[in-house]
Amino acid sequence: MKIGVLSDIHEGINRKRTGENILPIIQNWIDTNKPDVFIIAGDISAKPQKALTLLKQLRQACSPTKILFVHGNHDVYDESSVNAYETLLQFPGNLGNGVVKLNKDWVVIGDGGWYDYSYGLPEYTTDDFKKGTFRDFTWPDKTYAHWSESDQDVTDRYIRKLSYWLEKHRNQNIIMVTHFVPFSRFVEVKNDPGWDFFNAMQGSSVFGDLAKQYNIKKYIFGHVHKRYHEQCNGMEIICNPLGYYPHEWTTGSAEEEIASAIKMITI
Repeated sequence: MKIGVLSDIHEGINRKRTGENILPIIQNWIDTNKPDVFIIAGDISAKPQKALTLLKQLRQACSPTKILFVHGNHDVYDESSVNAYETLLQFPGNLGNGVVKLNKDWVVIGDGGWYDYSYGLPEYTTDDFKKGTFRDFTWPDKTYAHWSESDQDVTDRYIRKLSYWLEKHRNQNIIMVTHFVPFSRFVEVKNDPGWDFFNAMQGSSVFGDLAKQYNIKKYIFGHVHKRYHEQCNGMEIICNPLGYYPHEWTTGSAEEEIASAIKMITI
């Protein structure tokens, strides 16, 4: 079984900056390469209704391929991120709806996740990270995402949900998917407080703890806009964002960049 993987598409921003229609290029890649499953690990767009529309279009255009999705932070930018989350659950391939069985041996378990300041600098407080402002920059989630709970409580809710599913399927081969970062080594530290302060908003180490506890075979995530593909302690770890044009792209063409960003794995 072939599985295509991509994250951080940011369709609206990249379409405006490149002048190219991003979604049809992804559709063409799927039609050409014919993966059995295509997993989007968050941040397809900046609003839940737009993300839902794009996901439905992709599913309809690429009907032989099973499209799976977890939300990113941008996908739940809304006056109520709880309502945004519920809106995105209308997409049948949203992993927040439940475990997806690929065959008798393999399942996919995931949800978007959030962050609990696990990767935050120790010299700052929870209140500092809650405000999300350093010098003159405020982390965009603090402006555009609106949960009814604290960041830690939101993250705990995802952890409980994922833990339940993982326990039920612990005897199967599991592909785990979150948007947010599960292991600290994938959080870039620059020894620049203006950058490192915001690492608090990159993910939760508990996601990684769960992956180790349940012997996850493959872990897919996004959010950091850097590409990783490695084996660690028997786990295949994949992060392959499209990222923002132009400064995060290695080519000048959307078609070339999408082709280089998508990772194909097999089970």
